Amino acid sequence: MDFNLSRIKEVANRLNVNKTKLKVFTVAGTNGKGSTVAILESILVENNYKVGSYTSPHLLEFNERIKINKKHAKTEEICNAFELIEEKRDDITLTFFEFSTLAAFIIFSQKNLDIIILEVGLGGRLDAVNIIDSDVSIITSIGIDHTSILGNDLEKIAFEKAGVMRKNKPTIIGYKNVHKSIINQSKDIGSDISIINKNFMYEVHNKDKWNFSNDDGIKYECDMPGIKGAIQINNAASAIQAILSCDGIEIREKQLNEGLSKAQIYGRFQVVSNRPIVILDIAHNEESVVTLIENLKNYYPKKNYHAVFSILEDKKINKILGLLKGLFKTWHITENSNERSLQIKELKKNSFFNSEKMYDYVNIDEAYNGALKEIINEDDIVIVFGSSYTVAPILKKKLKNNE
Repeated sequence: MDFNLSRIKEVANRLNVNKTKLKVFTVAGTNGKGSTVAILESILVENNYKVGSYTSPHLLEFNERIKINKKHAKTEEICNAFELIEEKRDDITLTFFEFSTLAAFIIFSQKNLDIIILEVGLGGRLDAVNIIDSDVSIITSIGIDHTSILGNDLEKIAFEKAGVMRKNKPTIIGYKNVHKSIINQSKDIGSDISIINKNFMYEVHNKDKWNFSNDDGIKYECDMPGIKGAIQINNAASAIQAILSCDGIEIREKQLNEGLSKAQIYGRFQVVSNRPIVILDIAHNEESVVTLIENLKNYYPKKNYHAVFSILEDKKINKILGLLKGLFKTWHITENSNERSLQIKELKKNSFFNSEKMYDYVNIDEAYNGALKEIINEDDIVIVFGSSYTVAPILKKKLKNNE
């Protein structure tokens, strides 16, 4: 990683992809970015807009990162884009993420699109996607993550996220108690911010319907998002407000609800099996783990939960495990394939497991099979979580079995 936009700006200029006339939504935040992009994308596609989206990381294949109307970019298109970048960059070095971002911009420029949606990889101010000016910025929830790069101070992290704001352009804030650094940045550059529960609201009626409303008097009766979890209504409300804040974009209520119900994303409280119930969730920091706990208690109360767990070494492991004390009947811990994975010999030494029923394994497949052996009846549920690298092998297995 090298947070310096000068290199990617120069190569983008050579490729003539440093500017666009398309409508641009940029999504920053700690948790909820990917889900917000998926909901935003789905609503816009159902309203007959041609939409390109760029997200990260991928779970199964690189092509997931670049989508046209919700469909993965073709391998040939991506390889051609990489070759073009390689040709134009000359002696300029680029990171993996910068290569990926430029490839997305090239592919988007070759399609007849109306809108592009860009998910920030890390931070915001110095993230590669931020070389393109957005028409609407969205900032989802902000928490402590990537501390070695962004720091342990929430105001400093929020300042980095605020870097996606643009002068005289709207910014949608998808969480309450907005950080001062975001408020100050919005005032400094003249970005008009809309804050959830203040300038736009949502109210849940029952398990099938919720209402959206905003300060402009716009109201919608909405279907539940296709992505499970109470937090997804929050993300959906932010996506709707972002669309309504973008000049030249119009949506219809029927198509809005079609888009909500069809929104999908891998690994966000994703139920991949019903017998037994198996849930995949990339929850990897304190805030996302709290959301996972809330979802389990909401959707599957008083069940026996069995954890399949691995995590990266740079996470706040003690705080994350502390939140989960006594929740799982059994733990099946391992390490994942990422070079930053917390090694099993270190994870199993954590004092948290002194009071938990824990088994350790050499890989995720074996950990998963170990958890399945604990299944006795429909009261037993397997939850695979801790990282996208924990979820990916099981997702791949499940999708292959469903082919």
